[in-house]
Amino acid sequence: MAVLFRFIFPIAFVFFSTLAFSDESMSVALDGDNEFHVQAYPASGESLMLVMPSEHGITEGLTNLAKKLSENGIEVWLADPFTTWFLPTVESSLNEIPVLAYTKLIAKAVQSGKNIYLMSNDKAVKVLLESAREWQLNSNSFISGVFLISPDLYTRTPTAGNDGEFLPIAKATNLPVYIYVPSKSTLALRIKDTVNVLEEGGSDVYVQVLPDVRNRFFFRPDATETEQSASTVLPERITQGMKLIGKYAKHRKPVSLAKSGYKNNVKNTGKLREYTGEFHTENFTLDDVMGNTHSLSQYRGKVVIVNFWASWCPPCVHEMPSMSKLYDEMSGKPFTILAINLGEKAEDIKMFLKSYPVNFPVLLDPLSAIPKKWKVFAFPTSYLLDRNGVVRYSIAGGIDWDTEEIKEVINNLVADK
Repeated sequence: MAVLFRFIFPIAFVFFSTLAFSDESMSVALDGDNEFHVQAYPASGESLMLVMPSEHGITEGLTNLAKKLSENGIEVWLADPFTTWFLPTVESSLNEIPVLAYTKLIAKAVQSGKNIYLMSNDKAVKVLLESAREWQLNSNSFISGVFLISPDLYTRTPTAGNDGEFLPIAKATNLPVYIYVPSKSTLALRIKDTVNVLEEGGSDVYVQVLPDVRNRFFFRPDATETEQSASTVLPERITQGMKLIGKYAKHRKPVSLAKSGYKNNVKNTGKLREYTGEFHTENFTLDDVMGNTHSLSQYRGKVVIVNFWASWCPPCVHEMPSMSKLYDEMSGKPFTILAINLGEKAEDIKMFLKSYPVNFPVLLDPLSAIPKKWKVFAFPTSYLLDRNGVVRYSIAGGIDWDTEEIKEVINNLVADK
């Protein structure tokens, strides 16, 4: 039974000056004539990090991270499933990677005699955790710890207004786990839920929230200076993290894996859908960027779009001009838009709106409290409320609001008293 859940705050980083060797290609034999291609970064230390790339493939940022860890004395094996199975670097390719192939790679790493750690990010953490559990089934050794960066442990993004479902492997993981959470992400809203489900299986969990960075911060082509700085210190964060979770390394029997009927090819985002769930709106009172106070209840009698957004979210920014056009076209009718910002500073939003002006109220939620209450799992997320304050439509993701189809939906709600 897990008893550990730690939020880690900024720490002083120790830079190592151990000898690093040049990287080299290697292969691990699989069934038949197949071989798993791996890029190895040798080091003289006692730890080996096995990195499983995400749906974004082997990026320059991931390669740089492997090299820096090697310079810190940590041997790194960077698996290349995309080359091995001739797969495109897209999310659906993750379903084509055999779990047993990664299991054999773990077994090969264990033979090195070093302390074995695993690392992945985003949606690929599912494959990593499933592989680790499969390896546990037939091993008397142990994995020293798992590092997850922006882990997506939900079956899929739920339709707006519904609860998310965790992957079965989340509850069937019982390893020391260190999670890095970008503060500019919906994961940050629900990190305690993720920790709870991992602890349920017996995992010991550390969490470090990384301030002012977005998902994929260490390989984004549009990385900000803050994100670049976070990428620079990430190898040292991981090096320190290994010392923390390594204390909980021990042999653990695998946890039973529950069956699930989810289908990961079902997409719930990007379309305004009629809402049939059980979510009931909660009143909120927030100030806008000009200091004026708005309560949802004061708009009873109007059709309302409640939009959750952030300035660091490209789809949010992209849909705003069409929302302004819709707001203009609905002028004089019982209709409004309330755009709730996720936890950003008022002065930052004021500066943003100078470059991207809108004509509807932009409300500030400095504590990021409202999105979780409103079951927001993706940004942007919008709810379309009728004149009685009842959710009639919802959408997770961005959309073009200035279309005849959407205006017809809204006008029908306006006419329906």
